Amino acid sequence: MSEKLLANAQRAGVYHVPASMRDAIGLAAKRGRLRQWHMAIAPGQKSGAVLHEIGKTLQFPEWYGANFDALRDCLTDPEIMPGTGHLLSISGGDHLRAADPAGFATLLEVLETAADERRQAGTPLWILFDEPVTGIRPLPAA
Repeated sequence: MSEKLLANAQRAGVYHVPASMRDAIGLAAKRGRLRQWHMAIAPGQKSGAVLHEIGKTLQFPEWYGANFDALRDCLTDPEIMPGTGHLLSISGGDHLRAADPAGFATLLEVLETAADERRQAGTPLWILFDEPVTGIRPLPAA
């Protein structure tokens, strides 16, 4: 895993990467000076709980309403998410997909939209799910 890949805003987005690569990716993110977080989705959690957990993990402001619009707003706001790049790794995406398929689909759409907006601004936003989930492509090679 190379920090060159993670620094490339044009390749950033929502991907699957095996949990076994989490340490290597974390090290590459650190070397590339990306801010990084990890969160886990528990079995049975639905989108409302996941949105709340994302806000807590990323330390969003008090006004964050734990809804999809607020998630996109926070992820794309350079004052809330300052820095040269960001990496959020998520385990348990399959739990959300099983418990709340519509919420999971909407979450993916919002995460992709936020990554696209950050890409256009030149700041990579990587969302990495650490298990294969239908609808999430594998992380590209460096």
